[in-house]
Amino acid sequence: MKIVRYIPLLVIPFWLSACATFISHAISLEDVALPSGPYKVGTQIIHMVDEERKAWYTDGLNGAREMMVRVWYPAILEEGDQKAPYNYNEALIADMIADGFGIPRSIMRTINKIDGNSWLDATPLNQQFPVLIFSHGHGALKTQNTTQMEELASHGYVLFASDHTYDAGLSVLPEDRVIWNKTDIPDGISDKEKWGLREVQLNYRVGDVQFLLDEMENGKFLPQSLRSILKLDNIGIFGHSFGGATSVVASLKDDRIDAALGLDAWFLPIPSTLIKKNLNKPFIHLGQVAWKEKDNYLKLDTLASSNSAQSLRFDIQGSTHYDFSDFSQFSKVSKKYGSGTIASDRIRFIMNSTIRDFFDQNLKQTISISLNDYKSLYPEIIIKEY
Repeated sequence: MKIVRYIPLLVIPFWLSACATFISHAISLEDVALPSGPYKVGTQIIHMVDEERKAWYTDGLNGAREMMVRVWYPAILEEGDQKAPYNYNEALIADMIADGFGIPRSIMRTINKIDGNSWLDATPLNQQFPVLIFSHGHGALKTQNTTQMEELASHGYVLFASDHTYDAGLSVLPEDRVIWNKTDIPDGISDKEKWGLREVQLNYRVGDVQFLLDEMENGKFLPQSLRSILKLDNIGIFGHSFGGATSVVASLKDDRIDAALGLDAWFLPIPSTLIKKNLNKPFIHLGQVAWKEKDNYLKLDTLASSNSAQSLRFDIQGSTHYDFSDFSQFSKVSKKYGSGTIASDRIRFIMNSTIRDFFDQNLKQTISISLNDYKSLYPEIIIKEY
């Protein structure tokens, strides 16, 4: 009788294993959408060290600040070139995303089957292109908007994105050193202390951007083949969530940046003294219609109204916060875990088109955005011009 009683317990691990195998095959993730531009896309991954800053503001993290940077660029394909994976260290990343969103790990483990459209260490095209910097969201990754990275590179941009070490979900440094996120806010502190910590974290992120800009000009980590294709008098920046705040503050502090764009940006960490300053450069925001924290868009309106250059706000109906990343692009299952009602191909088309139009207008000066055309092309967008 005892043996019979324990048979179900013995079977459960095998059943769970079989179920996980079934799910991983039944719910496959789709590949990164093909970019629409004329250029092939190369990508490189570069380890950079900023000797001028400590690793992080937390006690005990006093070494030099290390960053893993990924670059996408127009490339020439040669015999023997290999496709780059969507992500390296897929198992670590898959489990991090699964745990963060409450998605079964068996689903996210299929991330290793996602194919991108970039070629690892491909030879850069011998021509200069405008530069774009991307800043990821809090606890996210430099590759979280690979769809946009490849799309923009295929249309003649060089894109840089770094893991904001200790604020990224994880960073994998050389020798397989894994750095996990360390930006949780301690319990029991005041709102003033909380936002003080967020400001410190924000300034580290902005420092990462400025370090990248310095490296582009005269640093030691970029290979000459990449440095030679950078058009450094045409630089834009964009970012998602906390990366949107990073983009705004970096643009306020550094005149090397010529245009800024936010993707459902988190404006709350930006101090009020900065949000009221004149950005003095073109700015556009693409986001969901409303945030739960109403003050977030009040800060957006203050920033945009204070800007002497053109500011536009595009609220995309049916979208949620995570639709402004790759999250909704790979499986319809994302609808159950935070994606909005807008179709994944539609939000992708809107993002790719509006981001490229904005930077084409302000960095390449090849087009002029017509808001009347936008109203007919994108009925999902509520447009506000300041």
